[in-house]
Amino acid sequence: MDLSERFYRGLAGVRYYDRQRAWPGYTLFSPAFGDQALLIDMNGLVIKNWPVVHCQLPELLPNGNLLADNYLAGLMELTWSGEVVWQWEGMCHHDFERLPNGNTIFLLATDEPDERGISTLGELRSDSILEVTPQNEVVWQWHFIDHTEALHDLGRVPFPVTVKDWLHTNTLEVLPPNPSGERDKRFRAGNLLFSCRSQDVIGVVDRDSEEIVWAWGLGYLDGQHQPTMLDNGHILLFDNGTLRGYSRVVELDPLSGDVVWAYEDRETFFSPYRAGVQKLPNDNILVCESDSGRLFELTEDKEIVWEYRTALLGEQGRHIYRATRYGPDFIHPLLEQDDVMIVLEGRHATVKKREAVERYWLSWQ
Repeated sequence: MDLSERFYRGLAGVRYYDRQRAWPGYTLFSPAFGDQALLIDMNGLVIKNWPVVHCQLPELLPNGNLLADNYLAGLMELTWSGEVVWQWEGMCHHDFERLPNGNTIFLLATDEPDERGISTLGELRSDSILEVTPQNEVVWQWHFIDHTEALHDLGRVPFPVTVKDWLHTNTLEVLPPNPSGERDKRFRAGNLLFSCRSQDVIGVVDRDSEEIVWAWGLGYLDGQHQPTMLDNGHILLFDNGTLRGYSRVVELDPLSGDVVWAYEDRETFFSPYRAGVQKLPNDNILVCESDSGRLFELTEDKEIVWEYRTALLGEQGRHIYRATRYGPDFIHPLLEQDDVMIVLEGRHATVKKREAVERYWLSWQ
């Protein structure tokens, strides 16, 4: 083993790092329902943290601000220094996205009596999609409960269901321009990709017609998370395998319905209840094996080139709901805002955190 390519820190921290093949950057996550969002470098060093509340998902905006959920209680936007500059209160959950026009779109849960006979329990937790302005004005709302016929016809969702949380929608993505959308308007840019974990179904809402125009997964997926549209027009997702007993990462061609790539390891890879995936610029995949508190980076040849296990605790132990990798070109300018004390030529010196981080990076090359 070449120790210049592999780096171990014991049970927790970075356990494996192939510097030649991993995509270098900084990884953002929060311990499940925790009180801090953390940005770590490739060696597992915490470069930045923000105070958050009962957080499951933090994401960095293009301006360097942090957008994070207070699960089932609201959303909050914080500056790089931690100042709260925007909040929304309500039962939002699982996923959100800041739009180019400054609005925010997210998933919203509502507890209500079951007046349509959807559940055998007589009550529902139903989901909708909400878009609000920076002034918290609601400008668009879409309700899943109004589209049960499409879910049944396209996704083969059975009715009545036997749970209160009949959808448990866990993903909302505004589709970017992509080759599948150029060939089939169902997948055009601006439409909304969703995932309903309780029904093992992913689908697309046409933003203009407000109809569900595509659904897939029943009979193949098992409690999936984070479908995301790739640059090649395929959909990448984490298939948890809650009942199956093992997880897999799947790349789907939505036009044909064929799975064109999959990764699984039935002995060591299993996250039954939460998870996430991210395609990186070098075509590696960052995998969040949430229920193990494990993050790893996977090549297209299914080789692990970076692995991290957290020792940090949230409300549900070491679980991590989702993680996102950001490149040095994005993070390093933001670090100019922070000062840090380092030992320089035997003396303590105050420098910009960017300089300290770059010195640290160079020391591991």
